Amino acid sequence: MVARKLEIGVLVAAFVLLILDASGGAGWAETSARAVVAVRLEHSASAPLYDLLAGVAALLPVGEPAFRLGLFGALLGALTLAGVVAALRALVPKEPAAGVIGALLVMLAPAFRELLATPNALVACGTVWMLAFVLADAREKAPRAVAGAMFASALVIGSAPWLGLGLAICAGVLARRQLRIIVPAAGAIGIAIVVWWFDARGELPGLHFDLAAAVAASGHGAGAIVIGAGLLGLGIAGATALPRARILAAIAAIVALHEIVVGGAPAALLTVLGVAAAIVPAALVKLVAEGFTGAKRDAAVIGCGIPLLLAALGTGAALVTDDGTTPRRLVADLTDELPPGPGTFIATRPPAYFALQYERAIAGVRPDLDLVPPLPPQRADVIAADGLRAGRLVFADAAAFGRLDAQRARPRGRGFQLLGEAPGAALDAARVDPPAHYATAIGADESLVLSIERAQLEAANGHLDRAARAAGLVAPQGSRFGAADLALLAETVATRARPALFGFLPFATLPRGPWLADAFGDDLAWMAAIRQPALPLTAPMPRRLHALWQQIFEGKLKPDAPEITALGPAAVTATTDMMKELSPSK
Repeated sequence: MVARKLEIGVLVAAFVLLILDASGGAGWAETSARAVVAVRLEHSASAPLYDLLAGVAALLPVGEPAFRLGLFGALLGALTLAGVVAALRALVPKEPAAGVIGALLVMLAPAFRELLATPNALVACGTVWMLAFVLADAREKAPRAVAGAMFASALVIGSAPWLGLGLAICAGVLARRQLRIIVPAAGAIGIAIVVWWFDARGELPGLHFDLAAAVAASGHGAGAIVIGAGLLGLGIAGATALPRARILAAIAAIVALHEIVVGGAPAALLTVLGVAAAIVPAALVKLVAEGFTGAKRDAAVIGCGIPLLLAALGTGAALVTDDGTTPRRLVADLTDELPPGPGTFIATRPPAYFALQYERAIAGVRPDLDLVPPLPPQRADVIAADGLRAGRLVFADAAAFGRLDAQRARPRGRGFQLLGEAPGAALDAARVDPPAHYATAIGADESLVLSIERAQLEAANGHLDRAARAAGLVAPQGSRFGAADLALLAETVATRARPALFGFLPFATLPRGPWLADAFGDDLAWMAAIRQPALPLTAPMPRRLHALWQQIFEGKLKPDAPEITALGPAAVTATTDMMKELSPSK
């Protein structure tokens, strides 16, 4: 009874906290896309059950649709955290308080909170309750637990088909003696699949092996603590022969394999590993305070878990990650200064596209513009060129892509109007704003990309001082260039001896970050012959490659030098391409 009260207490407390953390508007990427699907009462083949439930939630007369999905996600998140407590109670009956530590660790992980308004929430909820039910059946041989495990697996099937199928098979194998429950449950799931996928849009998730993406999706921020503590907990459970530990390890392996091969369920992986992480304080209490009972033992468990919580908080984890207005501000920055259409807006990155799509569907923003989703550059530039030839207005969130000329664009707010010829005086008269500040990691990345796009446009038109301002390399945003440097940049023009090298650097080799603006500053300083301090040893590969390229043009290094080869194949290929275009011997 006490354990049941603990689960209910976690459910209520988590629901309140997650509501406080819920976005007041559309989130980034998939969050806003799901809100659009819910409002249209459509359902996708990748997550039909979630979309159907989200469509019902979108009918709530509270706030805008994205906020309603946030409330639905908060409920699913609270149920998930209560499931962590239930799973720990079934795994380690004597230490129910350890489940609170596991639930708190999961809640602090950014990947868990940021994905609550997506199918991830239902996937995580179904996965952890399936785990709780199979553990309970292994401990008590309860038919109701088998039925619960199959029901929970069905929830996952409707939101992450391949993972749900694996969990359902696992539940059936573990409860194979309960055929009188397994068989009808499997039949019910089959009927539900037919109903859920009837008239669904799109296709099932494809397979793609990507370990790095799996780690990046779930392991940032406090997620790294959850993963590390979870693996430690699994190791402790195996070393101490903890009963039912194999079940936990098997389900964790299924979820991890799905995340690596298919992806799309980082919250489920964090949740299962959160259960495993809670084994750590439970094991410590058993080691140092075995004689404690009742409230003293619960307090000892919480005390042993506090270091893990402090480590998670030390990563910067905090509630209220975004007030929901950031994507809307991005849309306003991209569209408010665009002249009236009809015309076409080409989005080159998913965050901008989904934010524009949401505001267009919900608020009716810029119905005079056709919205083009992110496409390969060689297809997007054809759409832009065809629009210009037809006399239509063409806008984008990038100054150039594919075969378009970077000089033939005019800044409009944070967006760009693509033109058939160089803007000339219109560019000179356009104000240069410092980089925008958008909340969340995705927002920061959008701000960085938009600032570099504007900076490259200014540099391509010979305005290196304006390019430095656009990239945030001058006060008050940065301190890379002072007044004297700006004066020199204003008089500098790229030459064959000191050409612009930034566009040839291989940026796809590592995630974007503040280093990208630093690399652009390296290029400006190189063209203007502004002396710069030596690169730090931790400088990313593109910056180190740029420094070596400078030595090539100064006659101090050969293009096939071992220093360049040591930077990897991408650096060698980029050097070859750069030399074909800019060889000093030409």
